[in-house]
Amino acid sequence: MAVPKVVRADIDGITVTPLIGDSDVSDKFQIIGKPNSVRTLKISFANFGTTNVKLKAVPTNATTSMDGKIVYTDSVKAGQYGLQYAFSDMTTSKTVSLKVGQTKDLAFKVKLPSGKINNLIMGGFNIYDMTNQARGNASVPVWITDDNKSVGGVVTLHNLGLDVISKKPHIIVNLQNKEPGQMKDVIVHMTVKRKSWLDRFNLGDKTMTADLTYPKVAPNSRIPVDFDQNTTPIKAGTYVVKGAARSGKATWTFHKKYTITQDQANNINKRCKGLIYNKTTTYILIVCVLVSIIFLIFWAIWYSGRS
Repeated sequence: MAVPKVVRADIDGITVTPLIGDSDVSDKFQIIGKPNSVRTLKISFANFGTTNVKLKAVPTNATTSMDGKIVYTDSVKAGQYGLQYAFSDMTTSKTVSLKVGQTKDLAFKVKLPSGKINNLIMGGFNIYDMTNQARGNASVPVWITDDNKSVGGVVTLHNLGLDVISKKPHIIVNLQNKEPGQMKDVIVHMTVKRKSWLDRFNLGDKTMTADLTYPKVAPNSRIPVDFDQNTTPIKAGTYVVKGAARSGKATWTFHKKYTITQDQANNINKRCKGLIYNKTTTYILIVCVLVSIIFLIFWAIWYSGRS
């Protein structure tokens, strides 16, 4: 019997232990099984804290965080980013209440899909305190394959999105690994530029640049490239996204235009604080109006003098 590895949760006093059994791998469950087969997985929960807790273990699939880590905190469904089978469709969520000093085991029945599993399904359980989710979470990975062969990935451009993080606006270019294979050391160079008539006078918005390395990328997951706007509000308009991603000897390039509507920009900006609005366009328009008025005045004087 291998010694079970304790997964230390970011919840004070809580430990989570996957009861692996006779395997050299002790930090995750690994299933190599045939279609429609059923496996039982056991996880031990212990409360060494000072208060009673109620934990929930939710099945999901691995995703990639902005800092290039494999996480299990998002709700993932089949079809997203080319995902063939969702782990949440193979088993169910469970809850466990623990008094101070108490330990309990939970058993999860996992039914594998009826069809062939292509390469790797990187599932797992996201575990958190139901009474206070802000206290953090723990994850127990469950990797499912049919042949245990190593497979790479393919990076493509998925979309451009907006988000509010810590009350600041963010533009996020979402790449994706659309293949069922884990990737390592993915290097990304990306630029985002909002098109404007002010570009003719070199007064338009500056080009935003991101140079990032993702140590790990989950299969069938998005790869978020974050552009923190800080105090700059989101502007409506056409944005040009250019970039490239490289992993090993493989390179992928991207070039696409996206539109951010005024409603989308307003929805993000009103949820942020401390924004500083650039009034360059307003000042230019005021100057143009004043110049036009002065021109009309001089033209009127000149015209009246002739007559």
